[in-house]
Amino acid sequence: MWRWLEKYFTFTQSEKAGIILLVLASLLAFIVPATYLYYKPIEHTDNSLYQKEADAFIKEFNEKKELALLVDSLRRESVLLASRDSTLDSNSSFKKKKERKITYFEFDPNKIGIAEWMKLGFSEKQAESIEKLKAKGYKFRKPEDLKSVFVVGEENYNRLSTYIKIDPNDFPKKEFPKPVYPEKQKEKYVVDINSADSSLFERQRGIGPSLASRIIKYRERLGGFVSTEQIREVWNFPDSTYQSLKDKFVVNEIALKKIKLNTDDFETMRKHPYINYSFAKVFMAYKKEHGNFKTVEDLKKIAAMNDSIFKKMQPYLSVE
Repeated sequence: MWRWLEKYFTFTQSEKAGIILLVLASLLAFIVPATYLYYKPIEHTDNSLYQKEADAFIKEFNEKKELALLVDSLRRESVLLASRDSTLDSNSSFKKKKERKITYFEFDPNKIGIAEWMKLGFSEKQAESIEKLKAKGYKFRKPEDLKSVFVVGEENYNRLSTYIKIDPNDFPKKEFPKPVYPEKQKEKYVVDINSADSSLFERQRGIGPSLASRIIKYRERLGGFVSTEQIREVWNFPDSTYQSLKDKFVVNEIALKKIKLNTDDFETMRKHPYINYSFAKVFMAYKKEHGNFKTVEDLKKIAAMNDSIFKKMQPYLSVE
């Protein structure tokens, strides 16, 4: 242990001298400043200059504050005085209005003058304003027009509305003659069933391509139409379609294709819709027994022929 201490804490003569000098220097660095501060005389600062500036500032601040308070006080007094004057003026005006005598009577605002307006409670200036407006051409056409005048307003209108009587005869309604236009005559759209082609038939409501084709074929077999009702004989022609189109259908006279009783053969006769197989056979038998037909009326001699059938066939028969 002692050996270890001796090893680290044993100094040479020069090292000992250095340590002593270091300790002395440290003591001097501490003792000298402390001694200087202890024996240094105390300096007294003169604050009188700063105190004077502070006092001047406080005095100026107080003066401004007092001035502001005085101005504010004067402002409040002026406001109160103005309010009192306004109240006095309004009260005096109210007293004048209250003292003004009002007389109610029925009147036409277009026909009365300043005196009458004043009797109704308006001041002279107000009455003159209304009359100036009328002088510029303004007319009261209905009672509600009065409240649109600035000096009248809603309040005065409400108290006078029951007394306003405007003569409606002063404002007659302008009647303008109604223009008379010539009536356009609608051109009647017609369909000639003897000359119409398939495309024309198809343009009619209720007639399609199939029905149009059947109409054309039946017309060719028949030899032409002599009345519009014959179109109803076309197979499967709806009655509703005919009823809706019958006013459009017309039959223009054409050269009908006729059956020649004396020269046409059996096949030609039987293909006609009104003759068919049975009558064709009877016609041929009549010719064989009695010879050629001299007139179409000879058909009436046939027992199977009656007036309705003959009338139907006659336009399509000839004896040439």
